[in-house]
Amino acid sequence: MLALLHLLCLPLLSYALSNDAMRQRRVYQLVTDRFASPSNSSSAPCNVASAPYCGGTYKGIVGKLDYIKGMGFDTVWISPVVSNIGGTTGHGQAYHGYWTLDPAKLNDNFGTADDLKALSAALHAKGMYLMVDIVVNHVAATSGSSFSPSSSYGQFSTAASYHPFCWITDYTNQTQVEQCWLGDDQVALPDLNTDSSTVSAYWNAWIKKLVSDYSIDLIRIDTVKHVAQSFWPSFLASAGVGNVGEVLDGSPSYVGAYQKSAQINPFNYPIYYPLVRAFNGTGGNMTELINMSGSVKSSFSDPTLLGGFLNNHDNPRFESWVSDAALIKNAHAYSFVSDSVPYLYYGSEAGFKGGADPLNREPLWTSNFNTGSDLYKFFASLNAARAAAGNASTSFYTTQMTLTSLSAKDLLIAKGPLLSVLTSRGASGASNSINIPQTSSGWGNNVAITDALTCAQFNTASNGALSVPIEGGMPRVLIETSKRGSLCSNSTSTNTSTGGKSAAGRRGVVDGMLALSAGAVALLGGAMML
Repeated sequence: MLALLHLLCLPLLSYALSNDAMRQRRVYQLVTDRFASPSNSSSAPCNVASAPYCGGTYKGIVGKLDYIKGMGFDTVWISPVVSNIGGTTGHGQAYHGYWTLDPAKLNDNFGTADDLKALSAALHAKGMYLMVDIVVNHVAATSGSSFSPSSSYGQFSTAASYHPFCWITDYTNQTQVEQCWLGDDQVALPDLNTDSSTVSAYWNAWIKKLVSDYSIDLIRIDTVKHVAQSFWPSFLASAGVGNVGEVLDGSPSYVGAYQKSAQINPFNYPIYYPLVRAFNGTGGNMTELINMSGSVKSSFSDPTLLGGFLNNHDNPRFESWVSDAALIKNAHAYSFVSDSVPYLYYGSEAGFKGGADPLNREPLWTSNFNTGSDLYKFFASLNAARAAAGNASTSFYTTQMTLTSLSAKDLLIAKGPLLSVLTSRGASGASNSINIPQTSSGWGNNVAITDALTCAQFNTASNGALSVPIEGGMPRVLIETSKRGSLCSNSTSTNTSTGGKSAAGRRGVVDGMLALSAGAVALLGGAMML
């Protein structure tokens, strides 16, 4: 209690991260109701199939921030915070936060306004950042064509606030996509008339106040493509913080237009689909992934600001399709070593295997928040590698990668100073050495190289080439030893493909890195108070 009171007495500062600052972030996505609660034990029930509220809270998140930080994540994306429709519908309860009732009120299932402020303050005290999910396209109701707004919807209590009822039946018709309604008769999502100056003015004032009241650093925007592109620039200016948005489509030209014209930084759905196909079996081929990477470069104004992901709350977990540990690690690694801001969906580090919504929204407390699991250490290693590369090169986060096919199943990703080898061979695939030519790496002759995932040490040949073994189908994330900083500094492995003491060393590097950033953030926050 004293700790909570102390946090509430601290000045709430919004560090207001810009899009440019967002490049350096490493984001952990959680579903607030399913992450942690002070009262939850590992055996606390949660029948995800029936989609109920299960008890996760803001206080619960505060109590597990070191768990997130220990993997090297510095930004936490939480569920939408506004009040939602109540009761149990044909699709369960509104535990996820996307069924807005009144955006001027908070969802008290997750805690109070003071609890949300305490979460923001606790994150900032650790040198971490808060990303909040927002929904401006629609509200929710348990009816479709018969929906009639009331005072329960706050500002949106009259029919003039909505586009006339119609279901979206043709997703190639952009007018339908932007003006007709999502959902069904069990839970309809009445589409707000964001073309109205009254509605847009409300949202602009609302987001400015939300960011200010709760010291929000970044926003994630839901259902972006269902709102006209012209709405977004003024809304984002009112928010005053960096953004990432959901434009759920696989076409790079379609999704890219939202970054070019609407100033939204989309999640990289164009890459998501070929990424899944590349690693969903040992027959996966890299050609489609390489080709799509080229299309993304030409279709977006800045691919380094896109959200990179393998799992999220809307898609079945990759692990529901694939059980091969090597394929799982290679697929996850892509977002951390490529042109994107990496996002990890909670439970990936615990090996969760949930399928389609709602099965992919499991309670994390059943994992006992295990920091000793292989995947927990794996993500800590990836984050430490990304941080080391950023520390070694001021251009790492803005430099666009180069993808090269080493074979049908082996992919080389060059994003200096990182050089990564991903493979779809699988855990039982043939082990052999991959030769990386000097023309691909840019490394000099007889240069010491470290694998950030195992802390194994290698040396380039007299011609600058590197022969690196691929064993058990596992990925390699390579950096010059002279540029690794304190990465793997506690490891004793040399010239092998494994390192016995590397995990503890990497976690120490991540903790030290975040501790330093906490001091820097505190200084920055003090300056912004003036």
